Amino acid sequence: MTRRDDQREATRARLVEAAVESLVDRGYAATTTLEVQRRAGVSRGALLHHFRTREELFGAAIGGLVERNERAVRAALADAPPGADPVARALRVLRAALLTPSFGAELELWAAARTSPALRAVLRRAEGAARRDLHRVIEEVVGPAVTASPAYPLIADLTVQLLRGIAISDVLYRDGADRAALLDRWADVVRLIMKENP
Repeated sequence: MTRRDDQREATRARLVEAAVESLVDRGYAATTTLEVQRRAGVSRGALLHHFRTREELFGAAIGGLVERNERAVRAALADAPPGADPVARALRVLRAALLTPSFGAELELWAAARTSPALRAVLRRAEGAARRDLHRVIEEVVGPAVTASPAYPLIADLTVQLLRGIAISDVLYRDGADRAALLDRWADVVRLIMKENP
């Protein structure tokens, strides 16, 4: 790789990180290409060389948001008390990670994709890799006692959908007491499913 290639990669990385920071700090509507260009400290030409459209930039930013989300999961896992029921512990860890601003920014992009075919197409491609990372992290969090169950794929998919729904509710309703009870009930259901599918 030449020095010029290194500079190009560094510029691209600065643009992606600036987009991620802006999405987390200011949200989708305020994350314009001019804002990203300003944060990254690059010229308009440099931005357009790497990302022809705002949607392409957001597609690249998904990777940065997913990395932040994964770090949040690992931090929550490190803080979780050991020896607790693995299902309940995993749900609490995953829930804590979904309360982070980076996950909120990811949800905001999904919502914006509802009315933007170009953004939807870019996010669908980017989310393929993100989904694999999410399932890998969930496997690590729940541990082998849960992943060994024949019902684990169903449990994982339903858990992801439930947690995403809860994260959307959190946008309007910050009091998480009812969601904690819902997660406890879901943990009971998961244990029942595993018991019936040994």
